[in-house]
Amino acid sequence: MAKNNRKFKLFSLIVISALLATALAGCGGSANKNTGNDAKDQGNSSAVSTGKTITWLTARPENGAIVQTVRELADRYAEEHPGFKLDIQVTADRPSYLTKLRTLVASGEVPEFIDTDADPYAQELAEAGMLVDMKQFLDEQGLYDQFYEPALKYQELPDGSLYLLPLEYHLEMTWYNKQIFADNNLSVPKTIDDMLAVSKSLKEKGITPIAVDGVDVWPVLRYAAMIPFRATGNEFARNLSQGEAKMADETGMQAANFVSEIGQYFQQGFATTDYTTALNMFLNGEAAMYRMGTWEIPSFVDENLPDNMKGNVDYFYLPTMTGAKTPDNEFFGNSGIGLAATADKFEGTAKDFLSFVLNNYSDVYVAKQQMSPLKFTIEDESQFSELFLRIKQDMDNYGSEFAKPWDTLLDANTNSVMSDLIMKLAMGGMTPEEFAKQVDDTIAQNAGN
Repeated sequence: MAKNNRKFKLFSLIVISALLATALAGCGGSANKNTGNDAKDQGNSSAVSTGKTITWLTARPENGAIVQTVRELADRYAEEHPGFKLDIQVTADRPSYLTKLRTLVASGEVPEFIDTDADPYAQELAEAGMLVDMKQFLDEQGLYDQFYEPALKYQELPDGSLYLLPLEYHLEMTWYNKQIFADNNLSVPKTIDDMLAVSKSLKEKGITPIAVDGVDVWPVLRYAAMIPFRATGNEFARNLSQGEAKMADETGMQAANFVSEIGQYFQQGFATTDYTTALNMFLNGEAAMYRMGTWEIPSFVDENLPDNMKGNVDYFYLPTMTGAKTPDNEFFGNSGIGLAATADKFEGTAKDFLSFVLNNYSDVYVAKQQMSPLKFTIEDESQFSELFLRIKQDMDNYGSEFAKPWDTLLDANTNSVMSDLIMKLAMGGMTPEEFAKQVDDTIAQNAGN
């Protein structure tokens, strides 16, 4: 019976994916967003074949550190396995990538490795038996405990299972201009109320408090998730996505009111400000704060800064609040889009190659000034910036769970509506009560489909 049920789920998923792929094909859209041990001969080495080509369908930047790292490791693996080749198929535009992935699912032509977020669609793929259980794989390889715990937890599916692997690891923080804070006698906010007070003070003095990338929406959506995470951990967000909590509840209204208030401290025209423009506003001293993540470290290393900003950039993490459930050392972070392996293509070369990559990943990735999701040590600190070393310490002292981004928990329809509404709320185009009602109505409608 269980086997027939799995077949039914797989058939249903393929039919749904075919319909989605057809619909998406006509739509356009803009882009959103080790331990250092030698490789071990892991996996079933007798099944590893020479001359084998495996494919990775990825949504990551072609010239980004992750693709570069995996490509370098593939070259090293090929030296030990003559004829091996990794075909990396890059589709960096996220909507186009999702269209391609769903088309391949519908046609039954999914390659050995794919990228996907830990969202309801990935849950469907896992339940259909299409993905490798990565918890089981990592346990087999003795690698589960080698990962930073939050990096793995970020990749867990809505039901808590692990079918995705992280290839990056980031903390999210608010970067701030130390000189502006000093000139205006402002202290780093310790509470969310402090952050509002600091922002109000700056605005009253004619200074733009916060530069925001509004075009990609998710930076604004993060502000909605701040109070719920401090008040409940990820409980409210998960319950909201499943229709078991409402935005009209006390925690939801606190979140909506906060976005309505903090929105007045974003730069004028933030809804049409893209990532690069928002970053440059901060770099040029036009805004006192800029909320982003550790991927910005290279931008803030002194030699890359304008003269007036050298030695002038610092950061603080998510402030706390009265009655907070989460500790100060838990906040927002992410381990990016996840890597999944196709279940019916994972034995032999694909499995052995993934083992090789994970056992050697940090050596190559960290050398590119990137934070690895696998625990690593730094032997020569002179090769890294002071900023990198400080944040590495923060990572080592982090708690156990990241604040879960709402856009990875909500279904696609609710996420689309939420993205539109959050911008209107932050711009003052609707009240918190109107926002809450429309979000709740949308979740209820989708739950009934």
